[in-house]
Amino acid sequence: MSYYQDFREYLAALEAAGKLRRVNKQINKDTELHPLVAWQFRGLEEADRTGFLFDRVTDIKGKKYKGGVASSVIAPSRQVYAMAMKCEPGEINEKWAKAYQRPRPPRLVSTGPVKEEIHAGKSLLQHGGLYEFAIPITANGWESLPRLSALSWHTKDPDTGITNVGTYNGYLLGPARSSCRTIQSHLQIHWNKCRQRGIPLQAAAVVGAVPVVVLTSVIKVPYGVNELDIAGGIAGRPIEVVKCETVDLEVPASAEVVIEGEIPTDYREPDPASAEHTGYTLLNSKVYAFKVKAITHRKNPIWHDMIIHTPPCEDSTIRMLSNCARMMTFLKDSCGIAEVKDVAFHQCSAANRICVIQMQDLGARTHNSVVWQALLGSLAVWPRIPKVVIAVDEDIDPWDLESVLWAVSFRWQPHRDTKIIQGRRANLDQSGGPHTLAQEEIYYPISPTQPLGHSAMLMDATRKWDYTPISLPQRSYMEHAQKLWEELGFTPLKPRQPWYGYSLGVWPESYQRHADLSAKGEFEQVARELMARGEKIEKP
Repeated sequence: MSYYQDFREYLAALEAAGKLRRVNKQINKDTELHPLVAWQFRGLEEADRTGFLFDRVTDIKGKKYKGGVASSVIAPSRQVYAMAMKCEPGEINEKWAKAYQRPRPPRLVSTGPVKEEIHAGKSLLQHGGLYEFAIPITANGWESLPRLSALSWHTKDPDTGITNVGTYNGYLLGPARSSCRTIQSHLQIHWNKCRQRGIPLQAAAVVGAVPVVVLTSVIKVPYGVNELDIAGGIAGRPIEVVKCETVDLEVPASAEVVIEGEIPTDYREPDPASAEHTGYTLLNSKVYAFKVKAITHRKNPIWHDMIIHTPPCEDSTIRMLSNCARMMTFLKDSCGIAEVKDVAFHQCSAANRICVIQMQDLGARTHNSVVWQALLGSLAVWPRIPKVVIAVDEDIDPWDLESVLWAVSFRWQPHRDTKIIQGRRANLDQSGGPHTLAQEEIYYPISPTQPLGHSAMLMDATRKWDYTPISLPQRSYMEHAQKLWEELGFTPLKPRQPWYGYSLGVWPESYQRHADLSAKGEFEQVARELMARGEKIEKP
């Protein structure tokens, strides 16, 4: 079977398989879209979750948009994720492994569908710039600006010229301005190198590429490997790319939208409140600015939106399956541990903190030293995750936490079978200590001995101090969306707690004020206030 030619062919395949809900009712992207989609992660079993395609989108001020919005179309479930890879669910790990073994570099072509409309120079704002697209508000009631959630950011290492593709969030700040938030990423390495040279970092944000580009953009591929090579390996053919109009980058030719521009290396600005994959809302971050130089897109473009809320969500499903495949490939192929049978990252941990490794006997009982080789090896893949690693026997289902905890209860002794590994990082993990709140500024706990302030181990996961809000839309939005859900005749909901966002103590008045402005559609005022608090960065 040949891979999908573009994003639209993939959506058509989802619809034909009954895995896409097409919504023809007019939907408000600022108040209804995300609460509606979020309900399937709070009220449906995984097998019943699908992608959504909204054909008639409006905003809080009544504007109507051309094209549509595709939300939760990459990984609402394992089945849909497998469709994005064009394989069966049981073949996901194997297909990832083969993609790493047989990468296919992209192929440059002269033009493609993403060049159907080109806005640059004097025509950049001809159709409103970024305001042309139906970019949704995500965690309604907490977030204050439309969020660019499914972007695949393309940048180049200025030394090697190798492209990196990574998924990072951004917020809409104006017709030719957004932010780019990333922590300890390969883009940040490129940014630091450009900062040393005193030049901005060229970037291109891609929306609506073929699914394998999104999948490889999310997973952490080793530095120096072009994610488009791995995407080609999954697709079984090179990804066709075209040159950008204003920056020295190549991007997928069949994408829905490409936003070209520069990230200044002498400037950062405040990030508004942001719902995160951990299940909490991130406050008080400083982020990069992104200045748009050109926008190219297909006619009537479909904006791709990703669901990043309290797990389970689309983001955690992508992380779960991608992290499992990466860990399996590393332990079995790089470490040569044939006794590893399966790896399970659990979505309750944002699909990256809790990892279960299932061992198998191959002719003889697996020696205890092999078990510890796998446990210690699991910490060598990434510096921050996993936080808890549990090895189990073949008769324990690594995906069933009841089964895993049974093994912990009767096959594990704390004094004998536990190791604590210090020197780990743990971004966005609020369990490290309480927040410090001073003059509306929030400071996250940072140990003076970083990175020794965090560790990896086996298990009290209760909240000991105030946290930022639960990263779901507030109750009023979700209740309204529940009524919409019922009117649309979707599968009856079975709400899980939490099914709406609420404050856990750390929610300064300034963030509430921005959320209130957002509820009135005053996005430009929020953007002006944030940009006015930007800070100049001294040259290195």
